[in-house]
Amino acid sequence: MLGLSIAQRRQDLALLRAVGATPRQLRKLISRETLLLSVVATALAYFPGRFLGEFVFDRLAERGIAADGVVFHQGWIPAVAAMAVAILAALAGALGAGRRASRIKPAQALTEVSVEGKLIGGGRLLLAVLFLAAGIALTIVTIAVISGPLTPATGAPAVILLAIGFALLAPVLTKVTTFAVQWPVRALGGVTGQLAVLNARGHSGRLAAVMGPVILLTAVSTGMLYLQTTNDEADRRSFADTLVADAVVTAQDRVDADLVARIDDLPGVAGASAYVSSVGFIEHPEDSSPANEGWTLKGVTAEGADAITPVEVTAGDIADLHDDTVAVEHQHADRLGVDIGDTITLRMGDNTTLHVRVAALFAAQDDYDTLLLPADTLAAHTTDGHAKRILVKADEHTDPERLIADLTEVTSAAGGLTVAGRDVLLEEYDDQKTTANFAIYIMVLMIAGYAAITVINTLASSTTARRREFGLQRLAGSTRGQVLRMVGLEGAILAVSGIALGTVAVLGILVPVSLKRLDSVLPAGSPWVYVSTAALTVLLTLGAILLPAWRATRDRPAEAALTIE
Repeated sequence: MLGLSIAQRRQDLALLRAVGATPRQLRKLISRETLLLSVVATALAYFPGRFLGEFVFDRLAERGIAADGVVFHQGWIPAVAAMAVAILAALAGALGAGRRASRIKPAQALTEVSVEGKLIGGGRLLLAVLFLAAGIALTIVTIAVISGPLTPATGAPAVILLAIGFALLAPVLTKVTTFAVQWPVRALGGVTGQLAVLNARGHSGRLAAVMGPVILLTAVSTGMLYLQTTNDEADRRSFADTLVADAVVTAQDRVDADLVARIDDLPGVAGASAYVSSVGFIEHPEDSSPANEGWTLKGVTAEGADAITPVEVTAGDIADLHDDTVAVEHQHADRLGVDIGDTITLRMGDNTTLHVRVAALFAAQDDYDTLLLPADTLAAHTTDGHAKRILVKADEHTDPERLIADLTEVTSAAGGLTVAGRDVLLEEYDDQKTTANFAIYIMVLMIAGYAAITVINTLASSTTARRREFGLQRLAGSTRGQVLRMVGLEGAILAVSGIALGTVAVLGILVPVSLKRLDSVLPAGSPWVYVSTAALTVLLTLGAILLPAWRATRDRPAEAALTIE
């Protein structure tokens, strides 16, 4: 926006140079103007920012993402830091955009006020290459190194870096896309279409100023959302694959060992186990959990654990899971340098430490980042303090629905027990995922909102500045309707080109991730996400260019033609 604003003032700056202003004075003028505006703008943003922050925090607290004991407080440090970043970014943008205007000779400046400048600056090109290289590098890391739930840890930054790289290359890409769409625009628009293409080609800098935000809006919105939906679908499939139980018995209060043993002895039952889940960290030996978010801890009953867990014991015995013991995936144990009988230290969910002996090693699928502990041992470190569920596996001769019916009959005499299929755990998993993704949706909404505001501001500013151009065009014989149709076609070129480039940018990471995690070229998620994002982008672009154009053409052509740009 600052770059476009300064570009529109090239005549003013050229006149200042012609009457004796030095390059240093022009740079000081631009920097002080920008400093004044940015200080006022950041000060005005403080109070709505505070209310928005508290509103977002309340939504996080409602969904359990923020703990009950955490309260919202906005001190002066984040406010000052945010203001400083905004002001410095504004100054950097203004100085970069005004650099050429302050360096060229006065006579040259006056002759170039109506001519497009250099296609792309060396600094911008270098930044674009760096961002694209970083995005490609993260894409390669995501495909070749990262696996399972960790995929978004590198995939999401790759989306943003690729989008920024394409946005920085907008001046070059605008030339390419305009060349590609010129024939259909001319065929559909006739003379008006021809004018729209000539304007787009002759003022590529003006078009590129808006193309960047359109690319960001399309790429970040669709990329982040589809990356998350793809990862969620892969994680859900992995969770479903590891959920080998056929029935779930839930108690209102607690389940005891006698009940688990009685169910385990029933005809048609391959195994039954108490079930507790939590999250913990391995403190000794030194260890790093996936995304540093902790390892999944599952509490099981030793006698039934082999039936309700998707593991194959490679050393030791799952039946030895009693008291302070643990079963670890064998490759994980190799990385830790531990074996059967060794002791590891866990930081439990209640922030206490627990020294546990390795009782068994097992093999499991790559995404099974889980440690197995005795149910009563793990339950003591959870909020409930005891197990409330029993997982039951049917034997090969028993239908799961028959098992559920038998369990319902057996547990009906005992109060406070309910029996359901494995779907109840899948539904809970989906609910937890929806809650966990809420923060991601907020981030996407903020980035998309920023990009949308930038599109509107930049288009409104650039279109309003064309009032004289529109007046001259009408004096040459064009009607007001023809001018508006020409502007609309320019907006269509911009929207289609930006959406196409944003799509290309994000496909570079989405397709490989989808192939890796889902064995599908298409990412998971509704196609309406892309359709709605593209439709919103088109509406924003056309609205932001047509409304200012309508206002700019309300005056008589002669008056508009005398307007100073």
